[in-house]
Amino acid sequence: MFNSRFIQLPILLFMAVLLSTSVAWGAEREVKRVAMILFRGETPAEKGFRSTLSASKDFDVKITVFDANQNKDKLKSIISGLDQDQFDLFYVFGTMAAQVAMEKITDKPVIFNVVQRPVEAKLVNSWESSGNNITGASNIVSMESAFRTLSLVMNIRKLAFIYYEKDPAPKFQKTEVERVRKNFGFKIIDVPVRDVEAIPAALKQIVSARVDAVMFPSDSFIKVNANRIMKVLNQHRIPTVVIIPEMVTENGALISLGPDYQKLGELAGISAIDILKGKKPADIPIKRVQNLNISVNLKTADKLGINLPIQLLSLSTVIH
Repeated sequence: MFNSRFIQLPILLFMAVLLSTSVAWGAEREVKRVAMILFRGETPAEKGFRSTLSASKDFDVKITVFDANQNKDKLKSIISGLDQDQFDLFYVFGTMAAQVAMEKITDKPVIFNVVQRPVEAKLVNSWESSGNNITGASNIVSMESAFRTLSLVMNIRKLAFIYYEKDPAPKFQKTEVERVRKNFGFKIIDVPVRDVEAIPAALKQIVSARVDAVMFPSDSFIKVNANRIMKVLNQHRIPTVVIIPEMVTENGALISLGPDYQKLGELAGISAIDILKGKKPADIPIKRVQNLNISVNLKTADKLGINLPIQLLSLSTVIH
């Protein structure tokens, strides 16, 4: 007669192995806590950071988000008020947030992201080693490559550079543009903006100057106010060049020439995992995306009467 015990035994053995594997997996996934400090809400950079941490086989990472919502005083208050002992690592977005974090967080590791010039911003000693408790990913762009690409689309003689004057990051980016200006033969029209109320006057200055294009740096304030700025510039058929890719998809900019933000987040996440495993931030070089990411908005190009060359479109993410 067939004995059911011979069936039950393998099943019990299988369940025991499955249970032990689950327990072992749980034991391997050590809980780590990360404070994510933002200035203008989450971007694709944070998506890349989250996805990298969630894929870790070693850590179950719990992320707590703190958003300053474009308020520098709130940013300082958030960082000053944090109980640093509750977190294993701090993630900050942008130069301004990174500089505040550097002042307030000295005993825990800090990962910055989307900081174009970390050395000039005095966050790190060098690209190879910060010399402190900070490391991260930079959105630095080769302006030589950017303007070589732009030359396929338009002839720029006068370029307006609009930026938030209270943020240090755009000024570093403007220095980069100035370095290549003579090589490409254009003049820069400086357009600093101190607050929201100053935007209409800035736009009037740009329109009156009869510029050939307007360049937007990686600037959180300008990004938040991009819809109203872009609407006026598109109405006056003034081409817009941006570093933040989202401004092409979300705000109607003509072309973006910058790094892939999600990839930047992934690079920052790799550094974060290394730190959680015990590596010191000073031993982790600053990461950067090597390739220039190009996005173009065909709807905006049509409004402006610009025909984009096939060789550019073949290399670009095209937004219809």
